[in-house]
Amino acid sequence: MDKIVLFPLIISALLLTSRSPREVFILSFLPALTFFPAYFNVKVVSGVPELYFWSAALIPILAAWALNGFDGYEPHWIDLFIFAYVFAIFFAQWSNSTYKISQKIIFNNLMGICFPYMLVRSYAVDREALISLIRAMTIVGAIVAFLNAIEFRMFVNHFDEHLRRLWPTYVVWDTGMVMSRWGFKRALGPFSHPIVAGYVFALIAPLAIWCYNQGHYPTKRKGQLIVGLNILGIFVSISRAPIIGFLLGLAVIYYGWNKNRAAILTAVTITGTILLIIIVPKFIDYIAVTRATATTEAQRNVAYRKEMWQAYSEVVMERPFAGWGRFSVPSVKGMKSIDAEYLGVALASGVIVLSFYLVFLFGMLIRMIRYAQKTAYDDPWGRLAWCLIAGWVCAIFSQATVYSGAQSVQYLYMLGGIGQILILTRPRTATAMGPLPERLPVSRFGFARVL
Repeated sequence: MDKIVLFPLIISALLLTSRSPREVFILSFLPALTFFPAYFNVKVVSGVPELYFWSAALIPILAAWALNGFDGYEPHWIDLFIFAYVFAIFFAQWSNSTYKISQKIIFNNLMGICFPYMLVRSYAVDREALISLIRAMTIVGAIVAFLNAIEFRMFVNHFDEHLRRLWPTYVVWDTGMVMSRWGFKRALGPFSHPIVAGYVFALIAPLAIWCYNQGHYPTKRKGQLIVGLNILGIFVSISRAPIIGFLLGLAVIYYGWNKNRAAILTAVTITGTILLIIIVPKFIDYIAVTRATATTEAQRNVAYRKEMWQAYSEVVMERPFAGWGRFSVPSVKGMKSIDAEYLGVALASGVIVLSFYLVFLFGMLIRMIRYAQKTAYDDPWGRLAWCLIAGWVCAIFSQATVYSGAQSVQYLYMLGGIGQILILTRPRTATAMGPLPERLPVSRFGFARVL
């Protein structure tokens, strides 16, 4: 029964006979990515890496895109850092293990990082297509959030349990991942871990807010439901970092959508300075504990992360250039969980790989902020940029305290592709969102004058 992983591949291939690759990306790849846990896989051919539901759905779409000459994709300098990041991980892993393991990692990284980013860049240049893509992300997110809310209360993960009964072999998360807090289950749904679930919804929820604000849902009531469910998905994970990151994102949206940005920035700066003077000394006292002397679970978590950074930073510097490899990082002081993406990247692949990743994260953030600052407070595309920035701020913040895994990787890079579209292209369609681009002036000799 593990061959059901190939069903999305068949569905994508059948849909391509009657629909465009862009539509199939939305109708087949997004649901396969979001609804099916990323830890179910099958090995189809010996010597070829395993396929997942999402990667199986992507293969026919990639084939159609290649046959069309990679239509729509135009490289940009920031893409070099994405490719450098992926290939540097490959070489770092190869130096620490075998080619077979490295091959599997680069295949999954190309499928999960590079190709979703490039396909979004290719298929969503048209603004109507961009709206369709964003709306689809928020709708599938709302469906998952609804079932996650059931899991939160009833302790039943419908995305996992039914597949597990069909699966003929052991899967990594074979314990069912029952994690609870305050008497409720921390809902993880198809996302492998509650932290990842909250992180993914923190990326999607700002897009749902934008869609509702711009009237891109069939009715106002349906829009409110979709926005509410996506926000609910963050909170039923009961994961502190994504929740705090989302609240920071809401502050970003409020600032970007407000007419009086300068006044808000001044007020926030003054208030923030006063709060820092009051809070920082108390925070220092709060974290100045060890796991042995901590009095609450929250304080123990803070102490664990502080000790983790201190201990593993020394491990990073033992092999700073190629790291230790994904599966051979030594355990220090019994701390087997590396609860920080940046630290995990440096440990597994080295500081050079981490630098590529940070250039991508902060390079995109700076470019999106520069773009958004130039737009009017009520410009629809500027408002979308602020929502992307909100998700991006949450991503940067969350990854300092949690790991980035499962479907959060694909969603992060797809959002990066959307940001690139806003920055690099002009609207191509006449919609309520904005007029067609102005025609270039034509000279008296019939040649277009190009600046």
